[in-house]
Amino acid sequence: MIGRRSFVLAAAVSLAALAANATIAIWPDYAGVTMPTNVAPLNFKIVPEEPGAAATLTAADGDAIAAAVDDLGTARWNARAWRRFLAAHAGEAVTLAASRGNERFAATNFVARSGIDTHLTYRLIAPSYTLYAEVGIYERDLTSFDERPLFRNVQISSETCVNCHTHNRADPDQYLFHARAKFPGTMIVSKKWGDRKVNLKTPGALGAGVYPAWHPGGDFIAFSMNETRQSFYFSNPDKIEVVDLRSDLMLYSLADNTVKTIENDPLTFETFPAWSPDGTRLYSSRSRTPFTRMPTNETERFNQYMDQYENVRYDLVVRSFDAATRTFSEPKTVFDAQKTGLSATFPRVSPDGRWLVATVGPYGNFHVWHRDADLWLLDLAERKMRRLTELNSPKSESYHTFSSDGRWMVFSSRREDGTFTRPYFAHFDAEKGRFTKPFLLPAENPDDHFRRMLSYNVPEFSNGPVKKSAREMRKLVARDAVPAQCVDGGSWPGVDRGGNSKKQKGDR
Repeated sequence: MIGRRSFVLAAAVSLAALAANATIAIWPDYAGVTMPTNVAPLNFKIVPEEPGAAATLTAADGDAIAAAVDDLGTARWNARAWRRFLAAHAGEAVTLAASRGNERFAATNFVARSGIDTHLTYRLIAPSYTLYAEVGIYERDLTSFDERPLFRNVQISSETCVNCHTHNRADPDQYLFHARAKFPGTMIVSKKWGDRKVNLKTPGALGAGVYPAWHPGGDFIAFSMNETRQSFYFSNPDKIEVVDLRSDLMLYSLADNTVKTIENDPLTFETFPAWSPDGTRLYSSRSRTPFTRMPTNETERFNQYMDQYENVRYDLVVRSFDAATRTFSEPKTVFDAQKTGLSATFPRVSPDGRWLVATVGPYGNFHVWHRDADLWLLDLAERKMRRLTELNSPKSESYHTFSSDGRWMVFSSRREDGTFTRPYFAHFDAEKGRFTKPFLLPAENPDDHFRRMLSYNVPEFSNGPVKKSAREMRKLVARDAVPAQCVDGGSWPGVDRGGNSKKQKGDR
């Protein structure tokens, strides 16, 4: 059983957000949220943890369901009754209530008119810095509590790290992920081009592909290539910086297994690509380095860069793309880091093409480690940007993805304890550009959120289950990687940029 102290802390957060005179509260804080019609039951704890509590969900017409509440205050909804109730009251306000003796708590929740993409994929990993023993990519059915591993490194070798899994527009039949260290390569599953394991590290290139973005048509994938390093603090609560010492962009073609340069200015770092929904524009994060000439010695480069790192900020830029010729325009700035004094990363465009959400912090680019990282919304039509106060917390908000219909967003947050990253969901009004209050991933037993001492990394929607089994995934990872061919003459400009063309040491 989880200790009382954990839930007293959680209750303090809930009490601050709920009715001023409430003497009991619920955790997770599912009060005042908008619920998809197909979401799994939002089970919760009634805190403080004492016997004799009750919980109900009631519609305006008097229709109601009651949760079963145990002596530890855990309220569990019957799955069948929950589904029937949400379906019957789509588009309505409902009352969530809890009681114990004379103590009462009530809040108004809303049932959306639509459901959410049925599945979520993520990597589960301990929040470590340098070592890992077991990591895996998992799939969760959001309409139930079912979770299954798609691939775990222990199926093949604990020395293998898997990451950066990405669906193409939430399609469960189009996705990719990387394997690093042992059995390295990029696994690509495409219903159009078939399955493959490819080595994206071509002669003279900075590295293999790291952060990916599927072109909506499924024929191309944009990748960044990153030389990343870690730097540890002695006393800063943020603990660690993950920095780019060099980064470029490249385009991979599934049709002919080729890569070509998008950007490789040795004094410009570019990363985190993201396509517009029509595939005609590519967004990315871009920073001018603090160097006038790149130091040739890697240690010197790292030390000089870290001396100035708090001044390193990333713009958001966009390029037009011609798929027929595979060419890009020069980049145009859509978010100016120097004017705002902020650094923007992980751009994600809504399916209607109107909105862009980015993770924003005071400096740097790997904001998951920054407590002051927030989500911001850019109106691409009016070029206005605002901090998403309705989503952010005092802790880190980071990786985010729109659902396939654009009505929902999932994002990573450390708001519960500052250490473990967990997925939160919020409904999006695309006409007004407003999100509803976010809610934590439902769990059959909310205690499990504290028992599972792992971070949910890179949450991605899919509108159905992945069809491959874990055994089929293992076979794909065990293949020999087929080398991609470079179409830039076999030599990437800037190969000697810093006198070091070593393979990158990591990508976390």
